[in-house]
This record gives sequence, C-alpha cells and structure tokens, in this order.
Amino acid sequence: MINISLLGAGYWGSKISTELKKIHGVGEIEIIDIKDGKTIDDIKFNNVIVATPAWDHYQQTIELLDKGKNLYIEKPLASTHKECLEIAKHINNQTLMVGHIFLYNDRLRKIKEIIDSGTIGEIKYIESNRLNWGRFQKKISTLLSLAPHDMSIIAYVLGSYELINAQHKGVKITDYSQTDIDTYQFQYHGVDVKFNLSWYYPEKIRKMVFIGSKGMISWDEENKTIKVITDVWKDNWMNYSPLVQILNVESNPLQNELKDFVDCVIEKKQPISNINYALIVAKNLDLLKSFIH
Repeated sequence: MINISLLGAGYWGSKISTELKKIHGVGEIEIIDIKDGKTIDDIKFNNVIVATPAWDHYQQTIELLDKGKNLYIEKPLASTHKECLEIAKHINNQTLMVGHIFLYNDRLRKIKEIIDSGTIGEIKYIESNRLNWGRFQKKISTLLSLAPHDMSIIAYVLGSYELINAQHKGVKITDYSQTDIDTYQFQYHGVDVKFNLSWYYPEKIRKMVFIGSKGMISWDEENKTIKVITDVWKDNWMNYSPLVQILNVESNPLQNELKDFVDCVIEKKQPISNINYALIVAKNLDLLKSFIH
C-alpha cells in the first residue's frame, strides 16, 4: 500500500481523487488545495499527484523532485521544451509520470494495433478535432491546453520525431491576448497532420481520423467508438460501398494511468507516459509556436 498526496482539487483533481479510491494498492489520500489554505509545504507523503494549473507545474515539479518525491504531473509538464529539459536534470531515482492520458486509452491502443497490422496501409494524413464550449483559459493558449493530447497521440502512433513545415491560422473571438480557435497544419515523419482546436465552439467534439493508402479509421472519443473503413478501392476507383466495421472498446484511461503510477512507485520503474514523451511533445509544441505569425 502507498499513500498519496494530491496537490490541487479542482475540476481534474476531483476526478483523480474519485478514481484513486478505486485502485488497489492505494492507502491514505491527502488533499492539498489552496482553497483550504494549504500549500506545497504541507505535503506529507512521498508520492504526489500534481493537478494544479499548467503555469505552476515547472516550479512545483522541480521543488518536489528535489524533495525526493515520486510524481505524477498533469499535462503539460511545463510551458517549454527548455523547462522540461531542466526538470529532467532533477530526476534522481524517482518515478516521474506526465499526464498524457491518451497513452492509457484502450481505444487508442486498438487503433495503433490496427495501423501496425497494415489493415489501412501506409498512413498519409491525420486530422484531429478537439473542440468545445470551454474550458476557457486566460493564461495559456489552446496549443498548451488542448494540443498536448494530440501531439502525444501522434508520437504514440508514429514514433518520436520532430515536425516540419508548420502553418497556423488563429481566430480571436474574446478580448484576451490568445486566439480562441486555432488550426495547425504540419508534416510529421512524412505524414500530413492537421489540428483543429477551440474552446469557443457550440458543441463538444473529440474526433480523430487516420487516412491510409488502403483504408481509414475514424475515432470518436465522445461516443467511445472506432470506425474502421476498408476495401476503399475497387478496380482502381473509389469504392463507394466500402467495408465498415464499428468497434466499441471500453476503457477507463484515467484509472489505467493512475494504476500505472501506483505500480511504478511500488516496483520502482518509469511509466509509459514518462519524461521522454513529455520532451518530444514539448519540443513539437515549441516548434508550432515558432511558426505562429
């Protein structure tokens, strides 16, 4: 049994607290939240989950690593690749997990299995639509708030590479400094990729498509379905009656992620969502920022 301190009990922290109570191997859960007048100095356990605002992660992570804590840090680990590299220097023998939750999503794991099997051929194009009415942010952009999910997904599916040839189009709706609707297009290991991001949109959409030379995959995370489309070519023409298979894959990504953290602490190992994933995600997010005009 391990005891865990949860730093931050807001929207996401409350979800983490609920799931933690269901995981075998978790003992006492200590809540450290600013609303209760508590600070990072009040943490008493060696295993800490950080669910504070993104702009606080860098300083808090270094401080906790220097105290020898095992850490689960919500994404993004930090605001820049340089900050992530600095964090890496402070890791000693601790477990460090970064909250790239889709690496623990069984639907994404199934998609990678299908792609790796060659069922839809060579991947040519990926498009992600991550749109919602909220959660609105004033201090960070959609790039840091939403795109870390998509960047971690393509790194998982295609491997760790640096993107090239990026373009950005932003639409500003509110009076704040950031744009509220953003489109990023770039190439990643020879694959054309498009991210559509917004927190100013009339409905919640979490969809991703993978277009291959022999077929396509449509992943609807809101409806928890995967549509696999094959037999798309017939006599060198598009087949307008392709084979369509709908897969319903059950998954609890947050519980999977928290279980991995607990197991890694007990077994003294590094998680699937480790510092290496955080570094490649941060580097590519920095590259996208550099293409913004």
